[in-house]
Amino acid sequence: MNISSLTSPNTANAPQGALREKFDQFVGESMFGQMLKSMRKSLGKPAYFHGGRAEEVFQSQLDQLMVEKISDASAEQISNPMFELFTANMGARSNTPQTPTATAEEAQQAIDQLDQLQRQNQANTNQEDSAAISRLDLSV
Repeated sequence: MNISSLTSPNTANAPQGALREKFDQFVGESMFGQMLKSMRKSLGKPAYFHGGRAEEVFQSQLDQLMVEKISDASAEQISNPMFELFTANMGARSNTPQTPTATAEEAQQAIDQLDQLQRQNQANTNQEDSAAISRLDLSV
């Protein structure tokens, strides 16, 4: 392993960029996912153009894709102030208040935590989908 590759400026910014990307993705998908979920609960079935059981089964997959697209398009504007506070708090925990950026190790830990939270959210969504599918009357 090359020592100069560890200390180069490009690799120092890489964890920050990956952290920012994960943070934007997590905030966007969490916020827009909850917003879309509550919107779906407040709407009833339309009188016409309802997809029946197939729509009920695959609605969450469509919602997940829409949330990802919305998050990619606009999560950065929403999460920018949150990310600044997040990195400031990470710097305060490491007793370096003058540096608002996280170290590579802290950034990787934060990325891992965000991944874990995202997997938990996805598992909860999958459990809810499984429960909804099991409630469907599939007898014909």
